[in-house]
Amino acid sequence: MKMKKMELLNIVLLFATINVALSVQDGLLPNGNFEQGPKASQMKGTKVTDPHAIPHWEISGYVEYIKAGQTQGDMLLPVPEGAFAVRLGEDAYIKTRVMNVTNGTFYSLSFNFART
Repeated sequence: MKMKKMELLNIVLLFATINVALSVQDGLLPNGNFEQGPKASQMKGTKVTDPHAIPHWEISGYVEYIKAGQTQGDMLLPVPEGAFAVRLGEDAYIKTRVMNVTNGTFYSLSFNFART
């Protein structure tokens, strides 16, 4: 059977796409979606009390660990990724360390913000 030109072009494009896709290594930061949360003993209500309670992150100030669907009074707290999030109070911060970067390579970090 003879292959049509369009079928051959599609096969070539498929292999080219697979090659590019396999050469790009993409992924999240460790615990980037806060899927690993603090222990109950490291929290007071929703407030995180230990600076190292959230694995791979360090916090300072008033930081809350929020689960999807959680409410505050009659207000639903939006969790952009649908699982867990942190809520920062005034003058609070959360930070992590990015390891194994290559000089001359471009990286992208993205964050979701929601107003409460």
